[in-house]
Amino acid sequence: MKFRWTHTRVSTAVYGLLLVCLSVFLLLGCASASPGDKAANRITVEALDGILPAETADVRQAADSTLAYYQEAGLQLQQPVTIVLARDRKTFLAETMSRFRISELEANRVAQGVDALAGNGLIIVNVGGIPTPRQRTFLVAHELTHHVQRQLAGARAGEVKWLLEGMAEAVGAQVSARQGFLSMEQYKANWQNGLRAAAKKPQLAELRSSKGWANSLSAYGSGLTYKTAGLSALVLSEQYGMQSIIQYFTELGQGQSPDAAFHHSFGRELLDFEGTVEQLTRTAS
Repeated sequence: MKFRWTHTRVSTAVYGLLLVCLSVFLLLGCASASPGDKAANRITVEALDGILPAETADVRQAADSTLAYYQEAGLQLQQPVTIVLARDRKTFLAETMSRFRISELEANRVAQGVDALAGNGLIIVNVGGIPTPRQRTFLVAHELTHHVQRQLAGARAGEVKWLLEGMAEAVGAQVSARQGFLSMEQYKANWQNGLRAAAKKPQLAELRSSKGWANSLSAYGSGLTYKTAGLSALVLSEQYGMQSIIQYFTELGQGQSPDAAFHHSFGRELLDFEGTVEQLTRTAS
């Protein structure tokens, strides 16, 4: 903030009072401009018709908690993000078409099996599809993670689709656990047991490409597809830390191939890790 000083005479007492007031103003300004506040101001929550105040509050708190999570990892959003809350799926699809400027056919395709979409500084959410505070927290953390990934890797963030979605699932679980919902152990057990109980499920290597991901959604459903990706990223996080996953996306953004970025970040081959996950998800006898 700039101050414009004029050459008027003031008494010593008045001048001293002005200095005191200015000092207090600057101190308050510094206190209100903490890194956390600055990051929080990058998130706008836009509630459309029918959204309850409690639902908006859940989303706001989830966004703040996710930003705090990434700040601890040394990352902040560089661009503002608007979270649009739609009451039902019809409104969600209409907003998707309007705000992302895509056709009805394309909106239905990209929204297959999901209640939120992220891109271009926007997150559009079907609140009707996530009725509990835990689900809202998980989903907001998931979608904000996609903005962080694109910030690190740009258009190459989705080179390995299961790691793109899996990291978002793992962060969703971690932020939700911090909020006191389910523990990380409960999330891991839920995902692993769900996959083991399924007679048919995707293999992790099938989920590398966007085409393979879409095929899995059609063949196995969103639940098993996202569980496979989420469990895989959770295992990576447990074994190597979230910073290694962040490094992977950073290296993609620096031009490394997915295989090279994976090897540099985790010290093992991508195909080898995918085989390890297959052992974790084998059907229980």
